[in-house]
Amino acid sequence: MSNLQIKNATLITPAVFEPGSRQSQPRRRIWRPWLWLVAILLCVLLGVAGFLLSATSLDIQVSPSSSQIRLEGPYQMQIAGRRLLMPGQYKLYISQSGYTPYERQLDTASEDHFRLNVELQPLPGRLQISSNVSAQVYLDDQLLGSTDETLLNVPLGEQSLRFEASRYQSQSKVVEVQGYDQLQQFDLELLPNWGTLALDSYPSGATLSVDEQPYGQTPLDIELLAGSHKLQLSHPGYQSWQQRIDIRAGESLAISQARLLPASASLQLTSTPAGASVSLDGLYQGKTPLELSLSAGTNHELLLLREGYQPTRREIQASAGSSQSLALNLAPLLGKVSVSTSHQDALLYINDILLGRANQTLELAAHPQKLRVSLAGHADFIQTLTPRAGQTIKVQAKLKTLEQARFEALPSQLTLLGDARLKLFHPQVSFEMGASRREQGRRANETLHKVALARPFYLGTTEVTNRQYRQFASFHSSSHAEGASLDGDNQPVVNISWLDAARFCNWLSTQEGLQPFYLIEDNQYQGFNATANGYRLPSEAEWAWASRYQQDHMQQFNWGQQLPPPAGTANLAGMESAALVGDVLAGYEDNFKVSAPVASFHADNKGLYDLMGNVSEWVHDVYQIHSGLNFKADTDPLGAQQGIHHVIRGASWAHGRLTEVRLSYRDYGSDARRDVGFRLARYAESLNTNTEISP
Repeated sequence: MSNLQIKNATLITPAVFEPGSRQSQPRRRIWRPWLWLVAILLCVLLGVAGFLLSATSLDIQVSPSSSQIRLEGPYQMQIAGRRLLMPGQYKLYISQSGYTPYERQLDTASEDHFRLNVELQPLPGRLQISSNVSAQVYLDDQLLGSTDETLLNVPLGEQSLRFEASRYQSQSKVVEVQGYDQLQQFDLELLPNWGTLALDSYPSGATLSVDEQPYGQTPLDIELLAGSHKLQLSHPGYQSWQQRIDIRAGESLAISQARLLPASASLQLTSTPAGASVSLDGLYQGKTPLELSLSAGTNHELLLLREGYQPTRREIQASAGSSQSLALNLAPLLGKVSVSTSHQDALLYINDILLGRANQTLELAAHPQKLRVSLAGHADFIQTLTPRAGQTIKVQAKLKTLEQARFEALPSQLTLLGDARLKLFHPQVSFEMGASRREQGRRANETLHKVALARPFYLGTTEVTNRQYRQFASFHSSSHAEGASLDGDNQPVVNISWLDAARFCNWLSTQEGLQPFYLIEDNQYQGFNATANGYRLPSEAEWAWASRYQQDHMQQFNWGQQLPPPAGTANLAGMESAALVGDVLAGYEDNFKVSAPVASFHADNKGLYDLMGNVSEWVHDVYQIHSGLNFKADTDPLGAQQGIHHVIRGASWAHGRLTEVRLSYRDYGSDARRDVGFRLARYAESLNTNTEISP
């Protein structure tokens, strides 16, 4: 410091402290009240502003306007008819005398404004009914209560009330219910629903039952509900007295003397034989055995009548209350019956009682008798007849073999596929198939050979049509021939192979519940079952008999001997088909270029159509040429089980040469042709059981 040079420096020197003459005084606060008032007012204004900003408005319009409104909750303020609600949950109650109270929960957190229009609903009314009898009160078939109590909750407005009380008339009354929980009172008087009956009897002391309920003994006065009633009086030793009365409410009836008749006697009547008609004093009573009621102390006449017996009369008398039995034997009226038969060993039964050999004369009662003549190996001859007194009835019992009886029991015709018909035949003949070598137009496959037909069979009257075949093969088309249609519903089905025809037969057998005739596996033909009862194709022998056999000889044509045939005889290759086929019948016309609808031409004398013409037909047999060396007739031949080709018989619309229009003409094949169809056949009896086949 000593070495520090300070230039132009001012020297600071200490001052001398001297106490003042007086001490200083602190500042004094001044009280201003108006500042506090301003602060308080400011707080209030801030609080009101906060309330107004956070409050929820509630606007309520109530009908009726005089209703009491009560609101429970955290805090509320009412300003100019509105309520301001602090946040929170509130319960609103609105009430008015005579109205249903209204309640609602309000949550101000969900909405900031509520506007409610509340209309209180009037309360139902109350009814107090003074009645002369306790009655049930119904409103629209609903029970409200009874007149013994105040009826509550009755809907206001015009109401129809119904009053019901036992033994009183039902009554209805229309009441204007005022509602608003007001009590209404009115008086009701129900009218009695009964009348009175005064009843006496002779003799008195009879027990009265009304509608099967006992009431007491006569004389008596009773009350009966209005309506119909059954009165019954009973007294020991007397018959019951009955009467039905109708009584109205408030009505008084009197029956001064109900007379009871003495009790009748009973009679148990039987006859031998039973079933005799009984008349008592000329009035029909019924048939024996019979219980009769007889008036006591009176003579009665009984008459018994039965067909075949003499009339039987009896006079009877019975005491009061007695019970008797009477059995009468009827004397038969006899007539003679003479029974004769060509079979000496036949036995005669009357009402299933054996009376010996059939050739005898009997005396039988003149009432229906069941007569039966029996012989082993034959069907019973049965006839019901009534002999006549003093006369002789002659009965010629013609016994039929079991085979004859079975055949006559078969249906003469079958109908299937809607309109296909098969006729029953039982030729039982032998004949010669084929043609003589000398016959003009004969072919080498027409060798003569003998056959016999013994089994009854059904044969289609027409060829199978397109419509019938399409029930089996719905998409089949028979196509056309150079533009001429072969596909009409009633034209014969063509363009099918022999196997197609066999498959159709098996399908039809299955539809009818029959055993299929043909054995076909995986669409391959395996043979046939001759014992089966299903549908099949006609055998060649059946076809030949049906077309050719007439009056014990085989015809060459089915129209006679001349060529050409008469116009319109059959559908053959006539002049109209010249553009379609090579050879036609010169000078012949039938008006059909190709096949015609089946049955367009007249049937032959067997009722069959188109065996000659229209289309050629598949038959059952495998094609073969017979040697003609077997001189014994082959019975019901069906040919070989298998083969390459099958026989085709009959001329078609495409045939016009002499060889083809002969009935002995034979063709063969296996594939479909436009002029080959088929017809159905079926055995009438099964070969293995010889029993009838159900149609």
